[in-house]
Amino acid sequence: MPHRKLALHSLGWLRYQRRRILRAGQISALLFAPAVGLALAGHAAAVFLFALAANYSVLCMILARRLQPWSVPAIPALYLAGRLCVGQPLAMALLLSACLALLAASARRGLHKGMQFWVFALLLGNMTPTAAIAPWQEAGWMLLGAGYGGALARIGLADWFQALPGAAAADARRYAWHLLPWGMLAWLAGNWMHGAHAWWLPLAVVAIPDPSPERMLWLARERAIGTLAGTLLSGLLYWTLLWLSLAPVWHVLALCLLQMLLLITIRHSFRVFIAMLTALVLSLLPPTQLAHGMLERVADTLIAAMLLGALAWFLRQRRPLPRAQDSSD
Repeated sequence: MPHRKLALHSLGWLRYQRRRILRAGQISALLFAPAVGLALAGHAAAVFLFALAANYSVLCMILARRLQPWSVPAIPALYLAGRLCVGQPLAMALLLSACLALLAASARRGLHKGMQFWVFALLLGNMTPTAAIAPWQEAGWMLLGAGYGGALARIGLADWFQALPGAAAADARRYAWHLLPWGMLAWLAGNWMHGAHAWWLPLAVVAIPDPSPERMLWLARERAIGTLAGTLLSGLLYWTLLWLSLAPVWHVLALCLLQMLLLITIRHSFRVFIAMLTALVLSLLPPTQLAHGMLERVADTLIAAMLLGALAWFLRQRRPLPRAQDSSD
């Protein structure tokens, strides 16, 4: 009888995993189908914006479902705000500090990991090179992408939704005190570097801090390993497509595969999830920017991981040990 129960359990687990893989493949194909249509219709400038907003909306839905009604307008609105703040560092500093404070406050309800993508949209709007279309059109394409990604996630990814635990008041305050200065310094450093991919550094710095020092140390390690693996994977993918002289449709199929693996691994292995996410984002870059993007992604993530990992280790060492129970108890 135990062997029969074990066999039935294993069969059920295999069916469940097969259903998850098929669902991830379907959602990934549907996510990139509009991007392919935009490219064929001559709207190449909108492909990256639409795909980025759709993925951000899906990840907001998975990590913090309660944010979804707000994420659809927030992602394009903050991207547009970042665009309008180009050349106005004081306005951007005030807006970024307010968003980082809101991000820290959301840790009390466990919404901070989903709200990170709002801050990412703001930083990308402010730090990426100016596109060939007007900022209002960029925000419009991102609004369409965010709505489309959110609708797909609500329909087909219910099994992926997570409820992250909230942080205690003291942990949330410590998180705010670390997130605000480091986030602002990373943004200032990125502006000072004036690189085409200077936004990697503030994104990495905002993504690693956590209310728990143990989890922050773990995030620093996992992000460093995942970023290295994802960078190597994106380079291998690019050179394979170039060496075989494959049609662009194969590039789209490879992006769909990366998206599918990202969805499958999000709840099983964080470093593999980061590797798939890094490879996906780098593979969306123009081929002329890929080499610089790979190097800057690795360098910025390693710098942020070492600094914040050292901070997390220091905080963990300073944490007082629990007092031993009295022998009379």
